[in-house]
Amino acid sequence: MRLNTTFLLLFLIVAIPLKGQQNLDEGRYVRLIKANTAEMYQNESRNIRRITGPAQFLHNNTLIICDTAIWDVKLNTVDAIGNVKIIQNNTSLSGDRIHYIADSSLAKVRGHIVELMDRDSNRLRTFYLDFNTKDSVAWFYDGGAMIDKDGNIIESNYGYYDSKIEKFKFLKNVEMMSDSLVLKSDSLAYYANENRAEFLGQTSIWQNDSYLRAGNGWYHREKELYNFEKSVYIIDPKTEVWAEKIFYNAPEGNAELSQNVQILDTVQSLIIFSDFARYSREPAFAKLYNNPSIAFYSIEDNKPDTLFIAADTMLYNSVPRYLADSATVAQSKKRYEQSKIDPIAAMRSKPVPPAGKPENKPENKPESLKISPDSIQGKTNSQKIVKDTINNARIKIIPDTLLIITDSLKLYTDSLKISPDSLYNMADSLALIKIKDTMPLVDSTLIRFIVANKNVRFHRSNLQGKCDSLIFNSIDSIVRMFKEPVMWNEKNQFTSDSIQLVIDNKKLRKVEFLSNAFAMAKEDSLHYNQLKGTDIILHFKEGELSRVDAFGGINMYVFVAEDSVLTTMNHKECKTMTARIADQNLQQAHYIDNAKSVLYPLIDLEPSRKRLKGFTIRDSERPADRFAVCNRIIRKSERDQILTVLLPTFGQTSRFFKITPVIPEVIIKTREPKPLEEVKIEAEGVETEIVETEITA
Repeated sequence: MRLNTTFLLLFLIVAIPLKGQQNLDEGRYVRLIKANTAEMYQNESRNIRRITGPAQFLHNNTLIICDTAIWDVKLNTVDAIGNVKIIQNNTSLSGDRIHYIADSSLAKVRGHIVELMDRDSNRLRTFYLDFNTKDSVAWFYDGGAMIDKDGNIIESNYGYYDSKIEKFKFLKNVEMMSDSLVLKSDSLAYYANENRAEFLGQTSIWQNDSYLRAGNGWYHREKELYNFEKSVYIIDPKTEVWAEKIFYNAPEGNAELSQNVQILDTVQSLIIFSDFARYSREPAFAKLYNNPSIAFYSIEDNKPDTLFIAADTMLYNSVPRYLADSATVAQSKKRYEQSKIDPIAAMRSKPVPPAGKPENKPENKPESLKISPDSIQGKTNSQKIVKDTINNARIKIIPDTLLIITDSLKLYTDSLKISPDSLYNMADSLALIKIKDTMPLVDSTLIRFIVANKNVRFHRSNLQGKCDSLIFNSIDSIVRMFKEPVMWNEKNQFTSDSIQLVIDNKKLRKVEFLSNAFAMAKEDSLHYNQLKGTDIILHFKEGELSRVDAFGGINMYVFVAEDSVLTTMNHKECKTMTARIADQNLQQAHYIDNAKSVLYPLIDLEPSRKRLKGFTIRDSERPADRFAVCNRIIRKSERDQILTVLLPTFGQTSRFFKITPVIPEVIIKTREPKPLEEVKIEAEGVETEIVETEITA
């Protein structure tokens, strides 16, 4: 023992440079600061020390600890073997052996398990790790996995750790798992001191019942904040979302979406578009800015069709029925019940009172109650009286009955007296929660609300329109249009103070033009058939116009042709009218109560006599096609493709930690949905197929 101690002292004297030389070569040479024994081997080309320990070397303020070491003084290298460890500040590395090149400040740590641990007890394991003691950067390759202090897992093919800024960077085939999400990415940077991760390259994330894909982004784990960019895509059992940028605040459950935003809701059969949107998922809420629009797609008798609506700003939200404003629900229910009323059917089913003894005065004969059938295409014979084709006794109506029917229609108009400026305030109030302290039974049915404000326009294959403001909710399924609304159907134009589109089972059932209703149809460049009344109702069947009803002070100008030349104008007046339509042509019209008809030769009419008061042509405002309303390219659903994306396997974690991670129940449901129907939506002149699926919540 004395011999070994003496030899070690002599070795240290030789090994430690003189002070002057130390100043010249400070930082270059490795220093041995602890060992049990040291043996020196020297020849012309080598100057080697064999150190046994435990031994400690110091270089760049970094300790190298081992059981045995071979120190080549000339090459300035140390080969450490057995229980090797590197300690620098709060970072430690361990393995089976170390080859340290002091001139390069490079420690090559190898072993059946090499582990790096930072001050937060984040443990990175690999087989191959290179550590630069000067820059405090450790590189691993040929696979590596890390488990942080909270048990979260990150692994990749290779990467590095910068201890100065406590940054881990994982490169190629990155897989990550926490208690709430599973991730795959091209590369990922993890800042341990900030609890934040950056996604660099194509990234896929599964969380709860959602899946997300993006080009890059970042995630703050503690605050649960997410920011994603470059072709962002999100899917859950009900919706699919596309955008170029999404910022999501998980605790608050809301998101901001930017640039080419598209939200596909397969349950509600609608698509939302905008360039900026504020969106929340539960309950669904979206406020749309910058070229917003919404598309409602449907199938009618195996014919796909889509209604596109656009405005300067749009609001879409859904709330459980028990949280909705009770007054709004009550008004909507009332509108729904009123929308089911067919005034003409009600008139015909009205019982006929017993016939009284008629007065002898000729002017009191029931001439005014006759129903006069008319054909727009008929010959111009004003003297000919056409026999009534409908049983007079069955539909004979007391004049007071018409007043009752007219009053019932006024209920619609009264309910629509809403200031357009208050539309957004009303929509915002729908989200107010009114809950009693005890509510044993609640109706959780979701109610949808849509509000469009300023420059509203819409397009469907057989229907187009424009107005200043629009409101819809799913209680009454009525689209209500305000402030100078106009609507076109085929060659017809309709205007009124307000318009209501009644939707039934996702199909247009009827359109109501309430107060100051005016309809016109172009015959040629100078002549328009015109219908004016208090209210007009259009009925649709199988997506096509099937009936027109008009009520209250009706005036009609109908231009009649002889041998394909317009020769006569028929001016008709009555209180109520109903007409059947087939193949876009009038089949039969009936005029009820005080019907009058006067024929005028066109040659004798001044141009001003050919137009009813209020006549205005608004063709220049008509959307020519759906691209005049929504110029977006409709994205195809990716639901089927996403279900085939391979989940992370965490092979590196199993390899280095000898555990098989259990993936949490965060994966989007892969059960087979029940197909409802295939919907084709016209996009860029090509029909794009969208598959609607029914998913039970």
